[in-house]
Amino acid sequence: SASEPGSTFECELDGSGFSACTSPESYSGLADGPHTFRVRASDVAGNTDPTPAAFTWTVDTAAPQTTIDSGPADPTNATGASFDLSASEPGSTFECELDGGGFSPCTSPESYSALGDGPHTFRVRATDAAGNTDSTPDSFTWTVDTAAAQTTIDSNPADPTSATGAGFDFSASEPGSTFECELDGSGFGACTSPESYAGLADGSHTFRVRATDSAGNTDATPAAYAWTVDTDAPETSIDSS
Repeated sequence: SASEPGSTFECELDGSGFSACTSPESYSGLADGPHTFRVRASDVAGNTDPTPAAFTWTVDTAAPQTTIDSGPADPTNATGASFDLSASEPGSTFECELDGGGFSPCTSPESYSALGDGPHTFRVRATDAAGNTDSTPDSFTWTVDTAAAQTTIDSNPADPTSATGAGFDFSASEPGSTFECELDGSGFGACTSPESYAGLADGSHTFRVRATDSAGNTDATPAAYAWTVDTDAPETSIDSS
């Protein structure tokens, strides 16, 4: 509009030069990036506004890319999870989804608690200031495992035995578990199957082994085996003749 009735207008887009126009003036097929529209009025006496009105704006049709910057270990025995999020365009907002429950607004970091044992999938998508939403949400899948592995001694020495050495084969109910062994209450230390001992003294001995699964759960009831080493030969007597 102009301050004087009966004025005419000239418009210019992106410095292309002024040309006659009327209000409203429309444009289409604009490319991504900044644009500047300018308009000047000329009154019926031929006076042209020397300071055209101007408006600058940005067209953005490209969606941001969404990134999960951090998440829980996989697997984990933690029933809570936290995620740090970012987008390739500053000022973007986020929507998050856990286990297919549907997207809803969220912020970084996004946290969850009281997760059940089993696999979980987190997804997040960003929407930029122009309203473009990432059509390929970033996702992260992990497993919560709070159940400890069960430990089994698969082979052991005879009881009693005259052997001063002993070997043990053992296994766990969960693949990828690691083991800790203990002999005669000396304290648990890292070990692998088979575990062997030599130079054992006469008397009773107890071997214990416990497994820790890949999520960090340790068997609270170690497998145990007790046996006796006896290297003393008996004395033989003739009691009657």
